[in-house]
Amino acid sequence: MRFIELTITVMLKKDIYFEDSGYIIGKNINKSMLLDKDLKEVHPKKEYKNYVFNSFYPIERDKFYKKNRLYIFKIRGLSDEFMKKIDRCLSNVKSDDFNVISISKKSMDKRHIKELYTQTPLIITVDNNPWLQTNGDLELFKSRLEDNLEKKYKSFFNEDIDVKGKFIKSIEFKNRKPMHFNYKGIKLLANKVSIQVQDNEEAQKLAFLARAVGIGEKNSAIGAGFCK
Repeated sequence: MRFIELTITVMLKKDIYFEDSGYIIGKNINKSMLLDKDLKEVHPKKEYKNYVFNSFYPIERDKFYKKNRLYIFKIRGLSDEFMKKIDRCLSNVKSDDFNVISISKKSMDKRHIKELYTQTPLIITVDNNPWLQTNGDLELFKSRLEDNLEKKYKSFFNEDIDVKGKFIKSIEFKNRKPMHFNYKGIKLLANKVSIQVQDNEEAQKLAFLARAVGIGEKNSAIGAGFCK
């Protein structure tokens, strides 16, 4: 098992507020997909896209990424063919937000994982509402995380996996107040967490998957749930 990681270097054409960065990067990835006939068909489908990205780096202290400065962001995905096409499409996309300067690629093999840390906040919804720490059911939160990863695993590998109670050893929230992404005029609430992963085969498969395609929801839309 392995995933592909692209590191994209860009020069911004305008200042971008950090809470808008996920939507802007996702929008440009989607735009680039229109340059490939196969990806153009994948883009509008309501299914797991099996990739995730993080935000611009380095982080700016005033929370604004600056026009005419260089930044990097990463995209990860499971399909080598899909990532080759994303690489080619991003190299040729015409963006109002940034110019792509360079793209590098590497493959990441499966290895033992003790801990996952969400570099970008993760999103979990319950009945179309965001799960919040205040009065939130922690067991429900953990169950939704596991269910989400199980579905992604089955979607890509076409085989079932049962990790109920086998995946999360412990979980620690890294934010006291909800974090959020700006997305199409609304705020999507999210949390940063550190997850201690159990030491069994099923848990390790899902931990690998979480690194490859993200944990929680909106991974390919706004880069939520990108794991270190």
